Amino acid sequence: MARLLLLPDISAIGSFAGAYSNYDIANQSPRTGPFGPKDKPTPLFEEVELGLQSVIDPYARADIFISFTPDGVDVEEAYLTTLNLPAGLQLKAGKFFSPFGRLNQQHPHVWDFIDAPLAMQRLLADEKLSGPGADVAWLAPLPWFAELHLAGQGTNPSPSQPSDGASSERLTAVARLLQYFPIGDATTLGVGFSAARRSEATGAFRDLGGADLYLRWRPLYSRSYVTLQGEVFARRFSGSMSGELTDALPVLAGELGQGTDWGGYAQLFWRQDAYFGYGVRYDDAPTGPRYGAVGVPEGMEQRYSAIANWYPSEFQRIRLQAAYDRRPGGQDGVEFLLGLEFGIGAHGAHPF
Repeated sequence: MARLLLLPDISAIGSFAGAYSNYDIANQSPRTGPFGPKDKPTPLFEEVELGLQSVIDPYARADIFISFTPDGVDVEEAYLTTLNLPAGLQLKAGKFFSPFGRLNQQHPHVWDFIDAPLAMQRLLADEKLSGPGADVAWLAPLPWFAELHLAGQGTNPSPSQPSDGASSERLTAVARLLQYFPIGDATTLGVGFSAARRSEATGAFRDLGGADLYLRWRPLYSRSYVTLQGEVFARRFSGSMSGELTDALPVLAGELGQGTDWGGYAQLFWRQDAYFGYGVRYDDAPTGPRYGAVGVPEGMEQRYSAIANWYPSEFQRIRLQAAYDRRPGGQDGVEFLLGLEFGIGAHGAHPF
């Protein structure tokens, strides 16, 4: 029995999808996440996430998440978190999702929608802004919840187009202020601001900014709730590069002097009861050759999505998502996603 008590909480979450679209997403709207070839219904294996979580001693706890995908096996997160530092301080060290924005800190199986917003993928990171480092959080002694994060990490936000070599990680400074305000007994308002600076190459920097809003209404003693959520992202490349680096890194060199790119999303989700939930989302993100879109002129891509969720239990979720894409030049398209998720074992809560 003593040996059993020393075991951590072990969990596994499986994510699968089916995809259909009437346009070439890989070339006309490049993104990560589930999608298939044009006009061909495609079953997809997305991920199995293995979680190992436990309190180590009175001073710290450990969380490890290993991701199994068609691309291979990766340590998604593995970090240590202190439990009893004074003055409202908490330290996290290891590999973790950067404290930037709202969705970036959440695992995909926590999202209300099957895929990530376009602006998050185009401006912040292909999948997640994350990497090894340390994060210091301070809970301010205020009448409302106010938490400040300062982190230093080695990140690689665009592995599909690395800045100076495959799997290039460069030092990134991240700051985030998160606040929650209670509005009555049933409503909570969350407001966050994030900023980051990443050293791209000699004399060049990637500057990121973001603001997020979260409004939740949940009546007492009810399983139903309504959430309104949105984020705005901004990205700018600054500095200068030597001629040798410019020749070696044409993608980054093309971004210098382009100004600030903006994008964002807004979504509304209604959990009707214990079994059903519905949502809508609007995406607005930059597109064009700089983002890998073939034959699409520079401009903004709008995406309108709707989703219906069925929860047979708290350990299963079946979702149907439909989306209509509008790109510059009149290249519109429709996409359908069918998602299945299930979880086994004891899986601890992720950041709210």
